Formats: sequence, structure tokens, C-alpha cells
Amino acid sequence: MSIAQPLRISYIELRSTKDIEFIELITPGYRLNIQQQSKNIFRQHFLQPLTVQGEAFSFSVHRKKWYPSLTPAVKDIQINVYDVLSNSQAQKFQTIRSKLDITIGLSPRSTSVIPPAQADSTPPSVDELLLATEELVGKCRRLRILVVGQSGVGKSTLIKQTFGIEQSSAGYSAPTADIERELISPQNDQFVLHRTGRSGWTSRISYM
Repeated sequence: MSIAQPLRISYIELRSTKDIEFIELITPGYRLNIQQQSKNIFRQHFLQPLTVQGEAFSFSVHRKKWYPSLTPAVKDIQINVYDVLSNSQAQKFQTIRSKLDITIGLSPRSTSVIPPAQADSTPPSVDELLLATEELVGKCRRLRILVVGQSGVGKSTLIKQTFGIEQSSAGYSAPTADIERELISPQNDQFVLHRTGRSGWTSRISYM
């Protein structure tokens, strides 16, 4: 995941080969009609750079209608902030969308994003995991785990492979399973298991 940075725009220039009535710039919490310079050129300068927060902004392009009965065609063109910051050259981003030539000038204060490959994804160290485990053990003297399931679904195998409790200890049938019977792992006696069939999960468990 990329790290979002604010986009600071110094000017916008839009060119089209088709007749356009007007173009709106739409950002989170802000709308602006881009000034028309000539027939098919729209340009807007910002004395103070326009700061765009969020992941994207858009242009709403309203094309002219030649007959009163026709509804003017409206096209929304979305621009991704990450694309602008990562693909700009000489503080300028250029692209063509829906036959609209878009140029976005960037303020020198605009910062680049950190690409996804460079984002901090370092897994926790062994020391950090041990510290977190010690804190958990300090708060919970014994961890009780209830294994519930129908007969034959593999509860005994799960208990044996995960906690090292042999089949002879864990593998009694669900109808005779006592939910209050403790199965303690020889690997770590802080893990206490209770096993029951599907119909016995509502039985009472005495917590120590």
C-alpha cells in the first residue's frame, strides 16, 4: 500500500478537439469551474497552490448540445493522486483521457509518494514476539481452548498435531465426551483443552 501525500497544484490546462461548454474540477470538499481561454482550451492558475487531500480528484466535462431537446453529455474523468505524483516530470503531469489532453502543473512543494514496494512491511522480530507473548502469559495464567465438532471431523488429530496430546488421551467418542475433562498439553501446561461433540458445547465449564 502506498503512503498518501498531499498533491499541490499550481495550474491546470485542458485541451479538447470537441466543443465543450464548461469543465469543473472536483476535489474532496471543493468544486471549481476551470476558466475557458479559447474555444477548446481551459486553463486555471492558482496564486496559492491548490492542495488536494485524498486519493483522487476528477474533472466533470460538460459538452455543448446543439439542439435544445438534447441533454448535454457529461463525462467524469477521475485522476489518481498517486499516478500524478509518481509519473510527473519537471513538475508537470500529462495524460489523455476521453480525448481530453490534461496537463497538471505541480508546485515545488509537492512531495513524491513512497512506492508500495518501499513501504514499511517489516515483520515483527523474534524479540518483539517473545515480549508480546510474555505480556499475554502474565495476564492469563492458563489458556483454555474448547474444541467443538461432530464425530469424525478430525478434532483428535488437530489436538494431537497442535498440542502433542496422544490419540489415546484425546480420542474418545463425542457422545461420551465430558466437556469438563481437562486435556493438558505436555509441551506447555498453560494450554488446557476441553473437547466435546456438537451437542455438548452448552455444558458448563469450570474455569480455574
